[in-house]
Amino acid sequence: MWRAVSGLVLLLMVAGCQGPETVAQKKPLTAQSVTLQAKDVPSMQRCEASGDLDTVLKREKSSDPKSYESNSYQWGLWKREGATEGYLAVYGASPRDCAALSSQSSGAPTGGLVLGLVIKFKSAATAARIFETGAEFLGFGPSDISFIKSTGGIVTTGSDTGLGAQSAVGTATVSGASYYFAFWQNKTFASDFLAYNVSSADAARAVKDINGRIL
Repeated sequence: MWRAVSGLVLLLMVAGCQGPETVAQKKPLTAQSVTLQAKDVPSMQRCEASGDLDTVLKREKSSDPKSYESNSYQWGLWKREGATEGYLAVYGASPRDCAALSSQSSGAPTGGLVLGLVIKFKSAATAARIFETGAEFLGFGPSDISFIKSTGGIVTTGSDTGLGAQSAVGTATVSGASYYFAFWQNKTFASDFLAYNVSSADAARAVKDINGRIL
């Protein structure tokens, strides 16, 4: 009898050790954890232009005051509307490519450059509503679609992009340089992606990786 009782106690102890307390809790998704990561573009290096939006805008205030006024106003408006955080990740094929983002730069990147911007909102409804406004922010926006179309490139919108109903993807080649952009909204996140001189296959793979992190 005691053997049976001791066996039952052991089973209860084991069951207790496997209770809710030991289940690994998923960390909440953030704009930084969702946006472009080094593993998405393994051949590139992270650029100093990367950072949370408050930091990015602070840098822009001194380097490009005119753009800062517009972007700062837009970011303030979105925060009042329900944006909680944002993160810009930038990767370049070389330091020179990273430097091409500087207002003092002498020209376009000679290698590849990829930018990923993700903004998190309080709710999916807010994210969808803000996405629909099509506002320009940090160089991302409807002007990219207009540029792609004006150069004879291809623009795909809606569910055909594979990124959901609220999305647009475009590709074009101009003067030997390739362009790839993607805008989309998924749950509480609005994402922007732009690649310069990166193969469409690699760019599309990076976008898929970003979207795949929005579980």
